[in-house]
Order: sequence, then structure tokens, then C-alpha cells
Amino acid sequence: MSVHDDVTGLVLAGGQSRRFGTDKARHRVDGRPMIARVYATVRAVARPVWVSVQRAGDRYDDVLPEGVRHVTDSQPETGPLAGLLAGSRAAETTWLLAVSCDLPYLTADVLRSLLDARVPSVDVVVPETPDGRCHPLCALYRQPTVEPVIETLLAEERRAVRALLHRLNTDQISVPAAPLRNVNRKDDL
Repeated sequence: MSVHDDVTGLVLAGGQSRRFGTDKARHRVDGRPMIARVYATVRAVARPVWVSVQRAGDRYDDVLPEGVRHVTDSQPETGPLAGLLAGSRAAETTWLLAVSCDLPYLTADVLRSLLDARVPSVDVVVPETPDGRCHPLCALYRQPTVEPVIETLLAEERRAVRALLHRLNTDQISVPAAPLRNVNRKDDL
């Protein structure tokens, strides 16, 4: 299985974990921190891989491989769009594979299906599970197309990632639900 060098991976780890109660990225699932599991999965298909954090001091050097690069939100406390914007600005590739750190069951096969679905006429490839839910925090974004749209949304104080999808040419692909089970509360485990 090949690694795509025209894709920058981005692990979104800038949330505050309010519902979880502690930093969920560091919470261990099957013996490994969630963020380490997600990072390894993204790294299996894309290089380089960045980690998006809310503030410069929010780092995961203690649970991720040495030399992991972090990008900092330019607008802290504005949600995942700020992380996507930071990743978009840092990416030097055509595509940005953005994945939330709270998807500990994510598989490289799901990510490969996103990569296999990209075509020149699409700005975003987003997975959709059998229950009809679309998952924009595990999606493939075309660079630099998305950057000005994110900037506009943040200027309008619109923070919903779904608003981004509505302004871009988006393709949804069907994937199984289990790998996209995200963890917001400890009960979700």
C-alpha cells in the first residue's frame, strides 16, 4: 500500500474536550493515546502529517513520534475551521487529508477510499456512513481552493464545518460506520 506524497495529512487536535472532561487526544484506547492511533493511520497513507493545535504550547511531543510538526490555529477558540485553515496554510501539496483526533477506530482503508475518489472537478471528498451522516472532520480537501472559503466563513463568524461543504464542490462516498465512530464522551468508548 502506497503513501501519497501529493497529500498532506492533518490531525485536528485543537478542541477543548469539554464533554470528555480531560484531554481526549491523550486518552488511551487499547493501550495507545487516541491521537497516536489517528496519527499512525493518517501517516500510513499521507506524508507529511501535521498536528493542528489551538495554541503554540499545546503539543503532543510526549505521545507522538519525535519530530512531529505542529501547526497553531491563527484564531484560537474558533473550532475546527481554524485548524483546517492552519493546515491549509502549512500544506505544500494539492490535497489536505484532515482527520479529527477523536477517531481511534479509523482505518487506513477508509482513508484510501477517500484518496481513490478524488477527481479534478471536486474540492472535497467526504465520507458518508450508512446512517446518512457525513463526516467533514475526516475528509480530503483540495488546496488552495478551500483556504479562501474558510477565511470568508471565519470572517462571517460562521464556524460550522458543514457550511464549508455547502460552499464547495463536494463528493460524498459511502464508508462503513464503525471506523468513523468518534469519541466525545468517555461513555462513547
